[in-house]
Amino acid sequence: MSRLVRLVTRAAVACRLRCASAAIAVAVPFGLTQAAAPPPVAVRLELSTGEAITGDLLAVTADTIRAAIAGQPREFPTASVRRLVRERPDEPPRLPLVVTTCDGGSLAGTGCRQEGERLVIDRAEGPISLPANRVARVVWLADDEQQPAWLDQAPPKPAADLAVIRKDGGHTFVECAVTGLTDDAVTVVLDGETIPVNRAKVAGIVWLRPPEPIPSGPAVTLAGGRLGAAEVHWSPDAFVLDDSTRLPPGLLESIDYAAGRTMLLTSLEPEAVAVEPAFGGLADVEGLKGFFAPRSVPPAGDAEPGALILRPRTVISWRVPDKARVFRVQLTRDVPDTSPEAVEVAVAIDDREACRIGLGPPGGDPGESPRPGPIEADVSSGRRLTITVDFVGGSLGCPVRFTEPVFEQ
Repeated sequence: MSRLVRLVTRAAVACRLRCASAAIAVAVPFGLTQAAAPPPVAVRLELSTGEAITGDLLAVTADTIRAAIAGQPREFPTASVRRLVRERPDEPPRLPLVVTTCDGGSLAGTGCRQEGERLVIDRAEGPISLPANRVARVVWLADDEQQPAWLDQAPPKPAADLAVIRKDGGHTFVECAVTGLTDDAVTVVLDGETIPVNRAKVAGIVWLRPPEPIPSGPAVTLAGGRLGAAEVHWSPDAFVLDDSTRLPPGLLESIDYAAGRTMLLTSLEPEAVAVEPAFGGLADVEGLKGFFAPRSVPPAGDAEPGALILRPRTVISWRVPDKARVFRVQLTRDVPDTSPEAVEVAVAIDDREACRIGLGPPGGDPGESPRPGPIEADVSSGRRLTITVDFVGGSLGCPVRFTEPVFEQ
């Protein structure tokens, strides 16, 4: 009888093992199905030749971009790409946390904490991690705030870190040493005493850290932020800037490679400037010199790029930077469309005229355009760029806005 029991027991165990093996065999492919690959990231590659190509992004390294174009993998040197733009990126939601880096970059999230020597920012797509010593400021926005109300009131040259404390009807700025940051508290050292401050009472932190130069490489736009980088590495599994900042791959919106290869004309000192308005003597009148002189308009974020405004008649020239390949600019009259005034713009490389364009109102004389396309001039063999803004016909002329005038390598 005992032998029969043993045989039955063995049969039951064997049956259970077979059932378990079958369950595992079913569960493994099921688990793989559950961990499906993320959907492809559709991008547009704007090449230096002016061509635009669309496809699915496969990988980005320091030197190449791999993308599936019409289903076929292709590789593009980053030196041949002006911009990589994600097609139809999701509109980023408003996030209550804004982090500003020492080089002027920005990141957004729902919360943050310091873990060792790194700051970790919470995002629904996954955490962002960057060196804590690269962070200049952290801001927690109130529900009704788009920008921190206290920023313009902060001491311009604090002697220590600042903890910004929310108070009824305003804020208090406390000079201290900020030594820790968690989800619940900001730890400060004040007069030798270590004090944990309830995080909910803190509107922001400003660290006493020197500003850093913007990296001379691509400008990376993210969902809710923007960072400069010397190198960008991206794959569906990892997104890393300069081997130090780690981001969820889904945050990528664009990589502007031209930003690292361009120099704004407005950042260069002109070699020569000659201004002669319609009534020549006005340029010598002390109070009017600034009115007729060339005027630079600094960039105001992504929405307002930098510009140069010139009035007729102005002749202005610059030395072409080393390794510059192309000069690129967009022209418009800096007056309402209803203005009848016309003006003429000429661009010359050394003594050779590269282009001449008439600017006038809509429906104006033939050869004039209210908004011509972008101008490109080959400067690879030139030493000097000269722009002339001149009167045309009997018009008294008008100012011309040169939007984002750049030399590109």
